[in-house]
Amino acid sequence: MDDNHEAVAFKPEGLEQDELIIQQHREIEKEISDSILLIGQKEEFTSLETEYINDPVYLTKVQDLSKKYKCMRRARPDGNCFFRSFAFAYFEYLIDHNEEYKHFKERALKSKDELISCGFTQFTLEDFHDTFMEVVNMIGEGQHEKLYDTFNMQGYSDYVVVYLRLITSGQLQKDADFYKHFIEGDRTVVEFWHQEVE
Repeated sequence: MDDNHEAVAFKPEGLEQDELIIQQHREIEKEISDSILLIGQKEEFTSLETEYINDPVYLTKVQDLSKKYKCMRRARPDGNCFFRSFAFAYFEYLIDHNEEYKHFKERALKSKDELISCGFTQFTLEDFHDTFMEVVNMIGEGQHEKLYDTFNMQGYSDYVVVYLRLITSGQLQKDADFYKHFIEGDRTVVEFWHQEVE
């Protein structure tokens, strides 16, 4: 190449657009994470009634929920909200139900070995299981506020979610013949757990 000419890097057509979309996606995620807690404080259902005041179908559903439950919590809509909400609600329940907590803790301790028997490597599981057990042990302390604060720490909360996803994946693998009847479309259980769970 001639020293008098500068090398020009060419970007494939559309790459700038892709970068802009990715950047916009990150900005939206940051805005959500800055404004919505991983697990929110308890709220009355009246806040949902206000949101859905112009939608009679949803308003009826909210009113039905308010007859069955005292309050609700919101969860950050980050793709992990189901696992995070389930874990928090169940762990909070266990704080006040000691016998069930003891049974759950025993199962949680054994879960790593069960996952290894499903083909997961110990190396993959170790950190997630250790953090999961740290949070499970916290339940035994009986402190609702400490559990709430922990679930709003991204690191702890995400590790609990990942470990629950691994447990779910292990269960799907272990009982694939049973679960295959519940999967819609042409996907196999393996495809389902890779796309939806892991």
